[in-house]
Order: sequence, then C-alpha cells, then structure tokens
Amino acid sequence: MAQAQVSNYKQGHDRAVTRAHAQRTTEVEGAFVVPHLKPHFKILDVGCGPGSITAGFAKYVPEGSVTGVDLSEQVLDQAREHLSEQDANASNVTFELGNVLDGLQYEDESFDVVFCNQTLLHIPEIIKALTEIKRVIRPGGFLAARESDLPFRWYPYLPGLQLLDKYLYELTITRTDRKHPMNPPHAPGHRGGGVVHVFAREAGFDPAKMKKGAGTQCYGTSEETLWFADIMTGRMKVHRESYSELGATEEELKMMEDDLKMWGEHVDAWFAILQAELICWV
Repeated sequence: MAQAQVSNYKQGHDRAVTRAHAQRTTEVEGAFVVPHLKPHFKILDVGCGPGSITAGFAKYVPEGSVTGVDLSEQVLDQAREHLSEQDANASNVTFELGNVLDGLQYEDESFDVVFCNQTLLHIPEIIKALTEIKRVIRPGGFLAARESDLPFRWYPYLPGLQLLDKYLYELTITRTDRKHPMNPPHAPGHRGGGVVHVFAREAGFDPAKMKKGAGTQCYGTSEETLWFADIMTGRMKVHRESYSELGATEEELKMMEDDLKMWGEHVDAWFAILQAELICWV
C-alpha cells in the first residue's frame, strides 16, 4: 500500500499532542458503541491515534477482531507500545498504516463496525472519506463517529483562551472540506461534530438509519484543570509555528500560554466539550 500522507493531520503526532489522546477509553469515548457490539464483530478504528480506544474494544469482541488504522507510523508505534503494556490479552488487535483518502486496503463489506473518534473533522475531504468508509461496512453493520462540536466551553473565558479557540479552529476545521463548511449559514454557532450527520447523508448513508446523539467531556476539579492546562500548554509549544503562520503575534502566543496557566490554577476553572455522537447503520 502507498505511504500514507501525514500532512492531512494538522495537529501532528508529537507525544505532547497524543498525551491527552492516550487517556481516551472505550468506556468513555466508545460508550455509545458498546451496547451494539456482538462478540464476533470485526471493528475498524479509522484514525486510531495512540490506540487506547482501539485496544479497549478487544474485550467486547473476543471472537472477532479490532484493526486500528492511522496515517503515521509515529503514532502507530505509540499504539503498539500501548498495546504491549496492557495486562489484558489483546491478541485480536492489530495496527496498520493507511489513509482513508488514498483508499482503504480492505475488500468491500469487510467490517461490522467502523469507528471514528475526533478524526473526521481533520480530514480535508470528509464526504470522500465517509464514502470509502461505507464501502467496507457489511450490510447490517454501522459507522460510529464521535466528533467535538466547537467552540470549547471555558470558565473563566480569558482573552488568551478566546485566541486559543480561534487558532485551534483555524488549524483544524477551516482546512477541511471548503465546499461543505463546518459552520453552515443556518447554524452560525454550530461548528464541527454537530453537522457530521449531514456529511454522512451526502456520502450515501440513509438518514432513516441514523441515530444522532451527544455526550460531554468536562474538567472541573483542581487536579483536572491543572492537568488539562499542562496538556494544552504542551500542545501550544508544538503548534507555535503553525499559529504564527495563521497570524498569531508573539504577544498573542504569550497571552495564550499565560492565560492557560492562569485558568488551570483558577479556583473556579471549568471546561467542557459537547461531543456529537452518530451511528449510521448500513
């Protein structure tokens, strides 16, 4: 298979970025999927990242298999490392290089479930990706997608955090499918996951066979907010050059870093993300 094009994912795969991704679990991020799984199912995780969710699916399909696909050997190495550190037997889990836009290496109707978590919003041609995903799902199987609906919710919403939201949005969503913007005219505050079902319909999934839902992710304790501020500060360091290319000044970059620290230490600090959750049966 051709070498995957790592440039599609603008966040990068530095451990400062994937450190937070590796904390994700099947029981949280995949909770809306688990009730629909059967022991013999074959699952494909597109954009598996460091593999914590992928590996977590293994125990729910003991007679089946889980395959994680990503477009970077760097992050796949992290996924394999994570898998090797697990106590549970995960012999039915594999990780493979692949880019959905290049065409998946699997035959038609190969999987019962295709799962995507925080992946579709980073793909520049979402409808093309979803069409390819639909190709590999068996009749009776389903796509399960979980995507953040931006902007982030912060309290206190300091000026540096407002700038951070702006540049995160520009780095991620405004570089995706420009013919189908994630911020449609009828919903000016709706950016991201809340419109993924529209892309799925345009890719050929039947709206009558969709289940649209939502979840949340929240940090509110002092331990959580300090941890998340540290995570986001680490990502800031990785993305400084990208933010500069998007127009951020040195003063703005410093404000973002300072306000992240201030927010993390604030007695009233609170953070939340709305997560759109979509299941499309085939």
